[in-house]
Amino acid sequence: MPPLTLGLFIFELIVMVFAISLHGYAQAWMARRQGDPTAMMIGRETMNPAMHYDTWGTVIWPLLCLFLFHGAMPYGWGKPVPMTYRNFRNKNGEVLSVLAGPASQFLAAVVALLLLLVLKHTMPAANQTLIAAVLLANHRVVGDLSAMPSIFPVLLVLYLAIMVNLLLCLFNLLPMPFLDGGKILRRFLSYNAAKAFDQYQMFFLIAFMLVGGVLVGIVFDPLMAFFTGLLIRL
Repeated sequence: MPPLTLGLFIFELIVMVFAISLHGYAQAWMARRQGDPTAMMIGRETMNPAMHYDTWGTVIWPLLCLFLFHGAMPYGWGKPVPMTYRNFRNKNGEVLSVLAGPASQFLAAVVALLLLLVLKHTMPAANQTLIAAVLLANHRVVGDLSAMPSIFPVLLVLYLAIMVNLLLCLFNLLPMPFLDGGKILRRFLSYNAAKAFDQYQMFFLIAFMLVGGVLVGIVFDPLMAFFTGLLIRL
């Protein structure tokens, strides 16, 4: 494996781990605000990655992305944030708490975009190497990296923060029983429909493995192009 590919993967993995931690923290924080302290009481209201770590979602699956899908951005997940429905003060408390995870990741992508725009307009070196950071993040050759200014790794991490957070935001919103989108959908199903939804989790998992990436890509690609367009034009 080329050293550049491995190095880029490490950057992506670090950003992904903190994006997952933000997701878990936001859900725990919102759940407490809505009346359910369950996640806070077991230490999940934190940005500490160790508290959100999941062996399969944080390590094994991202590594599979590296070795089986060469050039693909790794994506993963953390431990589910526990919630106790009877603790919520209103019937929408659980939905708001679950939505807080993807919403925080979308907000993080917006913040990263704004920081890149500030650097672009305040630091000449950032403006000159921004395109190189975008190209590298998309696994394209950018020339001699040793000649890049010291701001280059910062630009790369911020652009990867946009990519990873948008990817995980959309990934989590898929209507699968084990993802946030499925948890939200379940709240609006009838009792029998919700029971069937849970009963066929294995089939949903197989479908996710087969077409999950394609479904996310349908929205991710144009959304990422929009963010990149804003970054280049503004």
